[in-house]
Amino acid sequence: MKNTNIGIANLVVSNKLKESYFQGTLLEESRNITSDFLSIVKNSPILQLEFKVFNNIENKHIENELLAKDYIDNHIKLFEVYTIEEIDAERQKMNDFLMENVVGGITEADYDTEKVDLYNAIDALITESLNDYDKVDVDNIYESFNIVLNHVKEPKKVLVESLETNEVGEEIIEIAVEKFNEKYAELNEDDKNLLQLLIKSNDKEKKEILESYKVESLQILEGINKDSVKENILKAIQKIKEMKYNKTNVDDDIISLHGLKRDLL
Repeated sequence: MKNTNIGIANLVVSNKLKESYFQGTLLEESRNITSDFLSIVKNSPILQLEFKVFNNIENKHIENELLAKDYIDNHIKLFEVYTIEEIDAERQKMNDFLMENVVGGITEADYDTEKVDLYNAIDALITESLNDYDKVDVDNIYESFNIVLNHVKEPKKVLVESLETNEVGEEIIEIAVEKFNEKYAELNEDDKNLLQLLIKSNDKEKKEILESYKVESLQILEGINKDSVKENILKAIQKIKEMKYNKTNVDDDIISLHGLKRDLL
């Protein structure tokens, strides 16, 4: 059975966290999943390197083709100090708790196929670079390199996860579980519906949701006529009016406005 790479593992863990939340097992299961995953990666120099390489390539934008090729090559060369067997042995540690989702790669239809293709292409470049000469698949190298090159040349909307030196932060997964648990431990059905909506929404839809929540929150605040709280209300109104769509913060902004509306109504 083929071992997974860090990119695929990250997608699987993120999906498990979402499922655990919406199945009502957020606090227990999500902590266990994340703790296991972080522990495995933190204690493996190979997996830490893999995370850095996958993350850098996924989020890099270089228009110049020659520079982009050099960027990719230099990252793949970082694995020359290891053997395929050593890398596979470390990846096997992730398979121990991802096995039901990973059988020769990802099979669930609801995963981001472009990300899966990118991660598998990076994986192929790493593997082929370490293969014995008589085992190298030239066609696989060519096809995989084109996938990675086209991705690097494509402009990126936003930078995501980052990995600090010798340490995997909570950003390794899509949902930072500890922060998530603190903030959303006590949620009603309306709160859960909003979070589910945010998970499924694209950038355009989130921008529309934010504007809708701004309008509704302003209507509520401007309808309150209490002198004792007037100054604070005016400050809140001004803050909401100044709120702009930012892909990095849009989920938190929408959730904050959602909470404000709930408290005021």
